[in-house]
Amino acid sequence: MMEQISPEVQDDGIKNTKGKPIAGGYLFRKYLLNRCQEEFERGWFAKEAELYSDEYYAAQKAKRQGLGLIEFLGELFKLQMLTERIMHECVKKLLGNVENHEEKEIESLCLLLKTAGQLLDTPKARAHMDVYFTRMKELGKSLNVSSRMQFMLQDVIELRERKWVSRNAVAAPTTIAAVHELAAKEKAAAEKESYNRQISSQFGKINKGAPMAMVMGPSSVFAGGKKDNKRERTNSSSNMFYMLSQNPELAPETSAKPSRPSSRKPSVDLDHAGAPESAILRRKLQLLPRFNPAARALTAMSEADAKKKIDEDVKEFFAVRNLEEADVYFTGLPREHRFRLVDKLVASALESKEADVRLAGDFFTQAMNNGQCTLEVFEEGFMPMAEFLDDIAIDAPMAFNYMAIMLRGAGFEKEPERLQRIASKLEDSDKLVSLVA
Repeated sequence: MMEQISPEVQDDGIKNTKGKPIAGGYLFRKYLLNRCQEEFERGWFAKEAELYSDEYYAAQKAKRQGLGLIEFLGELFKLQMLTERIMHECVKKLLGNVENHEEKEIESLCLLLKTAGQLLDTPKARAHMDVYFTRMKELGKSLNVSSRMQFMLQDVIELRERKWVSRNAVAAPTTIAAVHELAAKEKAAAEKESYNRQISSQFGKINKGAPMAMVMGPSSVFAGGKKDNKRERTNSSSNMFYMLSQNPELAPETSAKPSRPSSRKPSVDLDHAGAPESAILRRKLQLLPRFNPAARALTAMSEADAKKKIDEDVKEFFAVRNLEEADVYFTGLPREHRFRLVDKLVASALESKEADVRLAGDFFTQAMNNGQCTLEVFEEGFMPMAEFLDDIAIDAPMAFNYMAIMLRGAGFEKEPERLQRIASKLEDSDKLVSLVA
């Protein structure tokens, strides 16, 4: 909807930091956020009324609208239209009434955390989240809070303890996509097992018809006084190298004369009578091409699986902060999904501190030098956040500088055409270009 609004639609009363009127999709976003802020600050009040009376229906309508607004704010945050700072301010406002906590605030708080709590519970905000949930545990034990609100608070507390996985997620019916994914994994495992069996069969089969009789040491000692000094050996049918020569799947190796005569005599097989058999040519082992089921699974990654993996990798990247082990974040993704990792890193770094921004820029430089990410992928990954950079700069004044640091890390200072395409999404494109250059 924001992209379809004509840029000619503008409001002279709403201007950006440069004093220019906001127009097009940015104007719609500004109106939307202002309206949400007004409705949130006004709140909702469901007064007690007689059941099924006009006042009762009016109160229920106000309650539905108020809770709907809270859930809508959480969904806007998921779409990165609201910053993390704004969400924390909403949570603090709902927890701010310490002495006389109203049920509408507790219910709104629980719904907001159920909707957006997983994205808020990042390593850098862990201290804030711990304070919130400590306060919620205290409210759950308060005598001034109804049992319904106590159970509602306990549900959210347990949801965080389960790593934000709902109870219904465990018992939910399996989707068709999950069935196909499971079938692909089972097929890959079966092919790998078949390949291993085929490799094992290349070494031949040992003939179990004739027993192996091998005499260890002088026969006169272990033969009960018999003066037979002959040593028994296994017949040629039970010799493994003989079986290799009989395997039709093995190609013969071309014989070559040695450069000098060997000092050792060639070994021969003896039959039961002790007579030597004919010499046997060595055969060359032909191995089948190695099967790699992981490569097939990598190319078959769905968009949902890629986004889930990227979310986990980005959280781990900013928590561990180890560039030496960060290569797997790109190599573990198919090439068609790598731009999503760039987009997620840029979005997370823009809302963070400068140290995280420089860490992301160094990671982009490393990925570029190692050939794990191309300029085309970087350009596609930077585009989504470039469209919202003007609005982000309203809440985060250093957003342009942070974006420039990451663009330099990806090498865009040497690609003016690509840089100009990214900067064209901004109202003040020259500012970003000058910062990168």
